[in-house]
Amino acid sequence: MKNIVTALENAFEVCRLTWPHFHHFMCAGGSQHEQLPTVEGALKLKKSLVSTRWLLLILLMAFWTISVIAQERLEVIKVKDDFNYQQPLSEWEKNTAIHHLYSSEGGVALRLYTGFDHNFLYLGFYVTDPFLTFKDDFSLDFQGSDHLRIYFFTSGNAQLKEPVTLYLLPNSKIKEPLFNILGASWRRQAIIVRSVLEIRDYFMAVAISLAELDLSPRGGQKLGLQILINDITSKGETKKHWIFGEKVNDYETLVFSH
Repeated sequence: MKNIVTALENAFEVCRLTWPHFHHFMCAGGSQHEQLPTVEGALKLKKSLVSTRWLLLILLMAFWTISVIAQERLEVIKVKDDFNYQQPLSEWEKNTAIHHLYSSEGGVALRLYTGFDHNFLYLGFYVTDPFLTFKDDFSLDFQGSDHLRIYFFTSGNAQLKEPVTLYLLPNSKIKEPLFNILGASWRRQAIIVRSVLEIRDYFMAVAISLAELDLSPRGGQKLGLQILINDITSKGETKKHWIFGEKVNDYETLVFSH
């Protein structure tokens, strides 16, 4: 992220320094190339030939960088305060932001649904998987079962603080979803979990108190998020599907809409 921001700053600095010369060239009707005066600054530009194509390329790179940065942020839209997290998936699709995040060659895929109201952050996880098993409902991390691991970076910097980890098991021997929390002393009453299970897919709805996340119900609030699908194959092998990047610190950012 820092590299992208730096590249963006450099691109705009080049545009700022060269635009007066480009504008003079266009207005004066000069030749295709015009010698530039010495430019002092971060980029240490000296006398050089600057063409229209070169400047346009810089502008395109800047706009592309802006697009990349925008894609790294996941919108969380405001929902009504009487939002019912237990409503079916079809209603989540109408009332929350939808993010198609992941699809593997083996058929494992994930869609994320996001929303918030005055008290809660709402997250919906729709997972497709050709083989599902939930035999391990007793270990703290559900390692022997298909499940989700949700990592929250409340500090905004993965390098300085370990994330809070929420383990979500869609089903158990008591025919109900289970969850465990690592890295925080959240009140269990502050988290509500519901699941709908099918043969090759499941949907998990999660409501988390904003107070536990140290967030307020206003636009611009940010929360780092990483997701891991713990996938048990039909051969008993365990595959870990990171939704963003290749490790826990490659998280993305949830941003509350205004």
